Amino acid sequence: MRIAFFTNCYKPIVNGVVIAISLLKEAYEEKGHQTYIFAPQVDDYIDEEKNIFRYRSVNLTHKVKYPLAIPLSFRAKEIITQFNPDIIHIHHPFLLSSPAIIYGRELGIPRILTLHTQYEKYTHYFSPIPERLTREVVKKIIINLAYKIDCFTTPSSSMKELIKNYGIKHRIEVIPNAIKLDTFREKDERKCTEIREKYKIAEDEKIILYLGRVAKEKSIDKILEALALIKRRGIDKVRLLIVGKGPALEELQELAKSLHIEKEAIFTGEVKNEEVKHYYKIAYLFVTASLTETFGIVIIEALASGIPVLAVKAPGIVDIITDGVEGILVENEVVKITDALEKVIRDPQLREELSQGALKTSSQYDINIISDRMLSLYQEIIEQGKDRNLKKTLITNNAVKYWERR
Repeated sequence: MRIAFFTNCYKPIVNGVVIAISLLKEAYEEKGHQTYIFAPQVDDYIDEEKNIFRYRSVNLTHKVKYPLAIPLSFRAKEIITQFNPDIIHIHHPFLLSSPAIIYGRELGIPRILTLHTQYEKYTHYFSPIPERLTREVVKKIIINLAYKIDCFTTPSSSMKELIKNYGIKHRIEVIPNAIKLDTFREKDERKCTEIREKYKIAEDEKIILYLGRVAKEKSIDKILEALALIKRRGIDKVRLLIVGKGPALEELQELAKSLHIEKEAIFTGEVKNEEVKHYYKIAYLFVTASLTETFGIVIIEALASGIPVLAVKAPGIVDIITDGVEGILVENEVVKITDALEKVIRDPQLREELSQGALKTSSQYDINIISDRMLSLYQEIIEQGKDRNLKKTLITNNAVKYWERR
């Protein structure tokens, strides 16, 4: 099978969508399929992978480094025509979705669209445009796309309900994101020791981990406030590792100082993707207070590493975590986060039980399982498209014969 991916972000950008796409591409190719990625240019980055086409791009906002593709290219049309895909898989409803829809129509092949993100939660990046207006525009774009594609996919049931609430009655399949399980199963003691030494973390100190974009919508401020409360309750030997970079970094560093936890809160900045797995392995607990996830890959990475997750009850999160099984779910309040944090810190036996649950739950998200599910969906949609085309041909031929007899 030949699959064309259209995505508004790809390497070297590091986020959940890029990880999901690159893992699918790798898995497909290992199974003997061909995948071609159409994505925006990123500065002077040079691709080492085969089958990557880069559209020219611009940075729309200074708030976040995120190149936006200019969806015009004669070369792209030549490449996709030569590649002659069986299906087009679109990963964002904006920008490169437009040429993807056009090419799909011209080539007479199916198009599916994966909605990875709750886009309305990110409208604050588009100021001075009013957030309410931006949300309505996003909604209308997605609704209009429903008439131009064959199927939606989304990583979680919560996101499926959100799409249905737009009034969309189109087919929506829930296929979760995936990881390479083996990557997060093994522990490199030497690497773990190096990380502790680098940040001067003693062996008897418990590490609470946040890993991801350091941005407003991730609500990291609540985690910092919970850490400060933990400290006031007399719980010491706890350190918070905030791994990642983003537009809220300086603001959160100032907040840590104002809360007098600058020694307990460690901001590592960006970490190389191949090093991330070692940070999970030194963690006692993974914490997230985000309300904007559709299906956080970092959550299943933590689970696969045997790290329980403390999270705020929110769409996407509740599709992965069952309270008391592989993690703890709490209401969106700092005190509730603090209480749960204290509970796990004071009860190592509870932490061990949650760790075993985490390992068990994560097994269902292996990339080999998820890639097979997606490939099966492709094949089904391709066959349905052939049946529709055959019916159209039969109807046309019968109509021609009818008028010929007249």
